[in-house]
Amino acid sequence: MDKLILRPNILGFEVEKNKMPVTLYRAKEELPRSDSPKPCFAPIYTPSGQLVTEYRPNDHSWHTGLYFGWVHANDANLWGGPWYIESRGKYEYIENTHGIQQHDRFTKLTNNSANSAIMVGEQLTWLNGCNRSIAEEKRSYTIESINDGYRWCISTQITPKSGDLTLGASRAARYSGLVLRMGPPFSDAHHYDSEGREGHELIMGEKAKWVAARGARSGCVAILDHPQNPRYPTNWFTRKNLLGAGLLMKDDLHIDADQVLDLCYCFYVLDEDPGTKYWDREQSLFSEE
Repeated sequence: MDKLILRPNILGFEVEKNKMPVTLYRAKEELPRSDSPKPCFAPIYTPSGQLVTEYRPNDHSWHTGLYFGWVHANDANLWGGPWYIESRGKYEYIENTHGIQQHDRFTKLTNNSANSAIMVGEQLTWLNGCNRSIAEEKRSYTIESINDGYRWCISTQITPKSGDLTLGASRAARYSGLVLRMGPPFSDAHHYDSEGREGHELIMGEKAKWVAARGARSGCVAILDHPQNPRYPTNWFTRKNLLGAGLLMKDDLHIDADQVLDLCYCFYVLDEDPGTKYWDREQSLFSEE
């Protein structure tokens, strides 16, 4: 199997295989503060070259491919865009609330020669709207080439830095956490999950071990939840062009000052939809890691 190649660049790093792009990681791009700048993967491609992601679309410029976004982190907006204000029943921009998930440095950028995997470690600081540090984060990404596609293991450790930390979702639609914004030909994806549901409308807000999304022409992506994550199996935020692990959909999550929030997900990008049995098997293997 041909190797994945990692190349550092001015934004962060890029990955390719057989001179075909796999993804670009934007660790430190200059963006408007109202977008709550955050590291992200965009673009992401299938092995055959189909674009999976949509980056900074006109309707939501703070949607940036595959990323972690936290709508409420204490008094900071680490998602981007306006907040939903319950008392007024509408979305509004609130001055001095947009924070930053600031990339500090890479702790690892390597090609593993044993299994041709890309291994990345990253250290971040969360800043609130007044540039005060509220948390530290350590992320790791492992990207490997598999039959018909790519498998990503995404893990993070979030540690409060200035007292307790409370994470919350949008007070209206309840989105927050790890999310994938999809573009054509995935912008009208067909979602299905581990519990036998089909269609993003039926999966929205429900619990499942994994959710997959099939592109309009071909290709498939999926996110798998890990049993060690809080609230496993997670609720999901799904729209025709969105796939997100909804850790905070039902309630806020409080992290004491002396605690660490550990999260781990598996993300797949394939040329073909392998079906439910494949995802059940992959979920079982992932659960043992």
